[in-house]
Formats: sequence, structure tokens, C-alpha cells
Amino acid sequence: MTADPRKAAIAAAFGKAASRYEEHAAVQRIAAERLAERVAHLPLPPRPRVLEIGCGTGFLSRALRERIGPADWLLTDLSPDMLARCRAALGDPTDSAFRIMDGEQPDLDGPFDLPFDLIVSSLALQWFRNPAAALTRWSEMLAPGGRIAVATLAADSFREWREAHHALGLEAGVPAYPTRHALDRLWPAGGRGAVEEERLLRRHADGLEFLAELKGIGAHLPAEGRRPLPPGALRRVLRRLERPEGLTMTHHIAYGLFRKDGAQPRGVFVTGTDTGVGKTLVSAVLARAWDAAYWKPLQTGLKDEPGDTPTVAALAALPADRVHPPAYALAEPLSPHAAAELEGVAIDADALALPDTDRPLVVEGAGGLLVPVTEDVFIIDLIARFGLPVVLVARSTLGTINHTLLSLEALRARGLAVVGVVLNGPPNPGNRAAIERFGKVRVLAEIPTLDRIDAETVAEAAALIPSFDSVFP
Repeated sequence: MTADPRKAAIAAAFGKAASRYEEHAAVQRIAAERLAERVAHLPLPPRPRVLEIGCGTGFLSRALRERIGPADWLLTDLSPDMLARCRAALGDPTDSAFRIMDGEQPDLDGPFDLPFDLIVSSLALQWFRNPAAALTRWSEMLAPGGRIAVATLAADSFREWREAHHALGLEAGVPAYPTRHALDRLWPAGGRGAVEEERLLRRHADGLEFLAELKGIGAHLPAEGRRPLPPGALRRVLRRLERPEGLTMTHHIAYGLFRKDGAQPRGVFVTGTDTGVGKTLVSAVLARAWDAAYWKPLQTGLKDEPGDTPTVAALAALPADRVHPPAYALAEPLSPHAAAELEGVAIDADALALPDTDRPLVVEGAGGLLVPVTEDVFIIDLIARFGLPVVLVARSTLGTINHTLLSLEALRARGLAVVGVVLNGPPNPGNRAAIERFGKVRVLAEIPTLDRIDAETVAEAAALIPSFDSVFP
């Protein structure tokens, strides 16, 4: 057990609540499920090694086991009672080890092998004094390319409780939780992270029921350095919160995904904000600029045209050994899923693998991020599985800001790296500036409308592209 009085008090409070925790932990259950859904989309290796920080009674453990398949688990918690409840809830599985541990300062000396492929934690990070330092420690325990996935309380949590205190000239005992942007700054060096957020509204009969729920999960301790309100002051706060319709309390939940850098990327995945935005032209320009190889794994529309692979080969003047044929070549000009269904072809997305090459690889997608490949796999899922950073192609004209920012948001919500944006069409300084400012992304190049598209004009456009070494230093 920890010798830190604050940590000991936290462990004792949660331990005391362990037997009835799940009766009161509706928000905690939802947050764990939402975090597990995000983890399920990550490109984890076969049988990943998973460390959970603050497993509690096992909400997240159970949700993940249903979603990610076979894995080797190390489940930890500060509270021995919580850890025992988790172990019992999971049926003491043979693929799992259990350890009492302070997740803020993890100590894994002994039989536990490093590194981990995935470190997860749901609603524990907000109890840490120095979450940035903890995340750095966790990152050091990851394999190259490994992931951290967390859910934590954020700034707007318990807003109604704080406002009632403020109106009475009192200070609430709940901590000052960080904003989404403050959380974005906590990610350690040597990787890339992203944060999403949502607000869960929990209805209570009154303030007393809210406090009873906090106590029921062991989360009733005031912030460090603060004392509980005197009884008289607490009664005034509770009266302030009285409503005929009951009390609604905000839980502001932030979900963070982090990927530790691995080996230098072998290339890029070229996707677009829409169909017809110029992915094939940009792919040819990139292949020419970076002396790269090219692969389009899924080709449709071959009944009307020869396809993008011979087009890029000709435009970029690629020799045959740098052009990799599609894994699936389909006739109809539809999504891969729809075209394959018409032809009676079953696309095996799990079998798609990057071709071997000794140079940068340009992989071109089909349509936009949410174009279906199979019934349950989309282009964005392929990007995650391949592990390549993204070049996003967008029009330069009206409407591009919304489409580009939505695409960037979708990529970052999955923790996927974005190299930059390439704009196609008439130069538009305002749109470029807005995309860079609000999308927090580099515009790699603006390719103007070309009078003709051939190997010569592609070579000229390639001169606009930064060198591969400057993009991937």
C-alpha cells in the first residue's frame, strides 16, 4: 500500500465503496464503453500486451475483452478491494495478471515484461497530481507504435455544483479539471495524441442524491488541500440546487488517444475530403516528387476507364518495379463494398498488407474516409491498419473549409497522424489560411488548375512538394 497519505485516502475511499460501486457508477460504465469503442478501431498487433491503470471493478476490462480478442492483460488498481472485485468479475482469467499499483508512478519491477502495446485507463487520470508526468512514464512503457487510450473528467464536470457554490460566495471542493486544449498539451514527446470530448447529463432527485452517488463510488473526497464544507454551508448549497424537476449534473468526459512513434514512416496514405477531389493527380505528384512507389489497394470503375494505377504510372514516369497492382480490381464505379457485392467478390480487409519496397510508398485510397470497404470496414480503418500518416487532398474552392475540417477531425479522433493537406484548384489564400489555422495542419502545397495533365505538368507540380526528408525529418 502507498505511504502517500492522499493516495492512501483515495484507495481507502474506493475500497470502502467496492462492494456497491456498480450500483452507483452509471457514468463510469458509459465512459468505459465509449473508450472501449475507440480502442476497438485501433490497429493493434495480434494478441497485444495490455496494461490497465485503475481497473476498478472491471467496466473497461470487460468492454475491451469483448472487442479486441485475445490479449495478455496486466490489470492494476490502487485499491486492493477494487482489484479483487475486478478479478472476480472477470472470472480470474488465465490470460490476466492483477497487481496493486499507483498508476501515477507505476512500478513494474519483477515478472512483468515490458513493453506494452496498449495502456488504457478510464476515469483515473483526474486523480493524479501530475498527469503529464504520468503519461510520459506510460509512454516509456510502450513498444514503438504502441497506444495510450484514456478517459478522464474535463473542465465542465459538475458545473452546476460549482455554480451553486459560487453564487453563495463559497468554493466547491471538486478539483479544477483541465480543458480539452489543456489535455492536448499533456501528451509526451515522441508521439502524437488527440482528444475528443462529450458531456453526459445525469439526473438526480436533488443534491443529496448526487452526493450519495459520489460516495457510493468512493469519489467523494475533496480536492487536495481543501476541507469539506461545514454542515450549515452545505445545507445552503443543497437548497440552492433544489428544483421541482430535479437536478441535472454535467459530467464532461474527455477521451484521449496517443500513439508512440515507431520506425520512420514508409510513406503516406492519400485520401480525400470527397470523391473527385484529385487524389490520383496528387498521388502521381507525390510519387514523382519523392521518387516513390505507388499502390492503390482497391480499384473500382474499371468498366469505364483503365484505372488509377496505369494513370499514375504514366503521369509520374514510374518504372514497373515501383508500381504495385491493386489487391482488388472491380468493374463498377461504386464504393469497393458495393462494387464487390455486385460481382460476388468477398473483400478480405484483414489480408490487405503493404507491399514490400525499399523506397517511400504512396498508397491511394478510394473516395473519402468513410467509404465502405466491407460491411464493417471503412477506408479510415484501412489507414489505421496500415499505420501510414495521411496526406489529405481537398478542393481549394468554396466549401472546402467545412469538408477539410470534418475530415481532419475524423482522423484525429482515431489518433491517426496527418502529414498535411494538398489543395487542388485555383489558389485561394483565405481558404488555405483558414485550414491551417483551424485545422492546425500544414498545407503542403497548392496545385493550381492544370491546362493539361501529363507527365510534364506533373513534374512541374512535383516541384511544389516539400522533400520527403523535410516532411519526415
